[in-house]
Amino acid sequence: MKKLLKSVPGLLPLYQSFQKRRYERHFSTNRYGCFRGIFNTFDEATLSAPKTKSIGYDNPELAQEYVEMLESRRWENRENILFSYDYPVLLWLQSLLNLNHVEPTIFDFGGNVGIHFYAYEKYLKYPANLRWTICDLPEIVKVGETLSAQNNQSKLRFTLQFKDAAESNIFLASGSIQYLENFSKSISQLTQKPKYLLINRLPIYDGSQFVTLQNGGKVFYPQYVFNKTSFTDSLKELGYELIDIWEDHQTSCYIPFHPDRCVSYYHGMFFTLNPEVA
Repeated sequence: MKKLLKSVPGLLPLYQSFQKRRYERHFSTNRYGCFRGIFNTFDEATLSAPKTKSIGYDNPELAQEYVEMLESRRWENRENILFSYDYPVLLWLQSLLNLNHVEPTIFDFGGNVGIHFYAYEKYLKYPANLRWTICDLPEIVKVGETLSAQNNQSKLRFTLQFKDAAESNIFLASGSIQYLENFSKSISQLTQKPKYLLINRLPIYDGSQFVTLQNGGKVFYPQYVFNKTSFTDSLKELGYELIDIWEDHQTSCYIPFHPDRCVSYYHGMFFTLNPEVA
């Protein structure tokens, strides 16, 4: 096919244009997990989005979808509550929660309705004085608080404010940092930095940083793809040391027509704060 397209003058560009229009129609529908386009900023990506659905996570239908997913994982498939990318996080959380000198306070950025809290409780022995704070958007938090009350959870709290991360020792983010405008700047502005950063499901690669648009099923949302070295260095400049890094082969970012910008698999990272900085 490629030889035929190249052999006829003007046919290849015409075919490529057809393919892009077809993908645009495909992307504008309920195609969860698809990506489209290369942009410099969130605003550029947002302005380019099809008008077929809303923008961003702050959506009541999406919040309810999280609850249904959680209940499905907890009750219908109890042996499959976790994914492979959860295990490095479990390992480090278990280690930190077992340290007597570490106050068991966790700030779960983008933890939606409590997905990680409920999934991990089967595998970790939560300390009696554990305080697990979830930071998310208003509609997500609203549903999460209702679910927490129904489950009589005294260890779980919710907030809309990133600045509340200053009250926790352990910062957890799984598949959420890429939706924040400037993560390292947000950390630097905290009155007190968390001692530990557990960042999971992170799209990093060796190329230049950019923004792309993702189809989230019910919504669209822009997300970053980070340069691996620059992302790590931005946290080192704040006094963090990279202790561990792992690969997440369940998550990828494939952007049609931009093969040099695709990320075959995501990563997870564990950082500790230099005591002299803390």
